[in-house]
Amino acid sequence: MVFYRRAGRHPSLLQEYHRYRGPGLQRLDHFNLFCPDVPRAMAYYTDRLGFRLTEYTVDRADRVWAAWLQRKGNVHDVALTTGAGPRLHHFAYWVPDPLAVLRAADALGGAGQVEAIERGPGRHGISNAMFLYLRDPDGHRVELYTGDYLAVDPEFEPIRWSLDDPRRQTLWGQRAPESWFQEGSPVAGFDGKPVPPQPVT
Repeated sequence: MVFYRRAGRHPSLLQEYHRYRGPGLQRLDHFNLFCPDVPRAMAYYTDRLGFRLTEYTVDRADRVWAAWLQRKGNVHDVALTTGAGPRLHHFAYWVPDPLAVLRAADALGGAGQVEAIERGPGRHGISNAMFLYLRDPDGHRVELYTGDYLAVDPEFEPIRWSLDDPRRQTLWGQRAPESWFQEGSPVAGFDGKPVPPQPVT
């Protein structure tokens, strides 16, 4: 994924409904990173960048294993998951409704691209969102996502989950494949070179 500070101007396609195809992607919603030390990364995002914790998972030793953090009142803008990293686990596009998730699955099936679906459709326990995970032609994991909740209440208490609770990951739907826990995309440093993943601490 490449971000640009400036880009050329293009006319709005907001009401060009005859051009719409696929599931109707609305916006880039969030990204999820594998991190070797989630508590340390979480402290950086909350203390230095002003993110707020909405949900988190703890392991049997009561150590934070994963964290969902937000800045704009949604469930999360970034999620941090324990794993060798830094690596990109996935990025997610918001779609307008659960039917858009199914429409994407139908479109892939109709195009003979079912193998691009890695996981879903289903509903997460964490975030309560409907999901479909795909692999793009370069192998990056992409989520189509909808139906989470707002976390704008200043007195919102973060929701705690146990790593042993299978509902945190999948309220309903098929279990995640092994690739889900192991595979991620490399990230580049400020010099443009891939950052070697560090082992979990």
